[in-house]
Amino acid sequence: MRVSLRLGLILAIAAILMSTLSVSAVLTYWHAVHKVEVELQSTLSAAQRTIRVALQDIEGSPSESRQVGRLVRTFDASRHVRVELKGSDGTTLQSSTPAPVQSGMPSWFYRALAPRELTARVDWPSGTQLQQHILVTADPRNEAGEVWSDVRLHLTTILLFCLLTLAILSALLGYALSPFARFLEAFERTGKGAVGEQLPVSGPLELQSLATGFNRMSALLAETQEKNRKLDSQLEAVQEEERASLARDLHDEVGPLLFSIDVDATTIRDLAEKKSEPKFTERALSIQDAVSQVKEQVRSILWQLRPGLVLDLGLTNALENMLAPLKARHPRVQFTLDAPRKTWQPQIDIALLAIVREAVLNALKHGKPKHIAIRIGSPTGETIEAIVTNDGGARTAALNSGSLGVISMQERTKLLGGHLSIVDNLDRTGVEVRVSIPLKGSGGGAAPVAPSTQTLQ
Repeated sequence: MRVSLRLGLILAIAAILMSTLSVSAVLTYWHAVHKVEVELQSTLSAAQRTIRVALQDIEGSPSESRQVGRLVRTFDASRHVRVELKGSDGTTLQSSTPAPVQSGMPSWFYRALAPRELTARVDWPSGTQLQQHILVTADPRNEAGEVWSDVRLHLTTILLFCLLTLAILSALLGYALSPFARFLEAFERTGKGAVGEQLPVSGPLELQSLATGFNRMSALLAETQEKNRKLDSQLEAVQEEERASLARDLHDEVGPLLFSIDVDATTIRDLAEKKSEPKFTERALSIQDAVSQVKEQVRSILWQLRPGLVLDLGLTNALENMLAPLKARHPRVQFTLDAPRKTWQPQIDIALLAIVREAVLNALKHGKPKHIAIRIGSPTGETIEAIVTNDGGARTAALNSGSLGVISMQERTKLLGGHLSIVDNLDRTGVEVRVSIPLKGSGGGAAPVAPSTQTLQ
């Protein structure tokens, strides 16, 4: 069971206080037993001395027997002893009446003390004619009652002290540990990517050191994140340059060669037709068909290498050009595009085009959709959102965050400070890919017109 630091400290302090209370109760019990024993012994000895002195004074008096009776009654209402006049046969001739117990002592406490009655016999001085003696008994009830009052007061005081101490320490711990909630919230936000936060340096020296360390770490993380963002931007620029160079090579070197092959194949076909050589004509047509397919592949590669080239006419046109060959290969899938004819920043247009293309290809590759819908817009004017939905089934393992396509989408989104989410539809019939990129106050491009909603069949 996991408990908070404050609760753990309070429980530990409560255990210490309860242990102290228990030890105090044991020591108090031992002291109470010893006190009752000592008091009874002292009281019994004092009563014996008093009776012996009195008997010596009344020895030989004509009214000796009456004076002995008065001596016994002298101990009436005594709280600690009971005096009895015994005959020669041991019968009680007269007895004092002890004082009643007034402490409200419970019976279990009296049994716990287990005090024993102490007795002492006082005989007449030598030479008396009376065959009697006095029996003095120490009564422990009132003494135990006094101990009960003392113990109750003592333990109540200790208990109140423990409760008051626990309450004060609990309040102090709550006040002392309250800044840690701020640190926990800050660490949680930092763990979610909100770096650069600075906490106020205040409170005890330990908390000041902790806040200073956190601020230094947060600033270092923010600096590192900014460096990584710049490195990603530089890497993207380098990759774009490499792609541009490769695209130029394909266009400038491979393109003319394909054109030459096509011209030569046309010449061969014309000569074969003049000389009525159908085999050569068929071969020439086959070469021309292969050249046409290679040109199509080269154009596709050029489009992937330089998507910016097709963005000159706007993002919507680029998306339509991207969907056209997919529509031809997947005639049973309905593609819906809802996007304004607007150009944002070039890097945003390129990222949206690449992300939408990856989302559409993932839907076709990992599912069996009948309808793929693409919706792009800026509802608040501060961010641009692109949503790609399909009805090809719930998410698969290939769509997890570890796949290369998803990683590429995440990297492009993160580079622009946006957010990407891939979730199941509400009816769990397909997948929704949603990307949101901040515009940062730069709209760029032409003014928007009415949204264009098209269905490509």
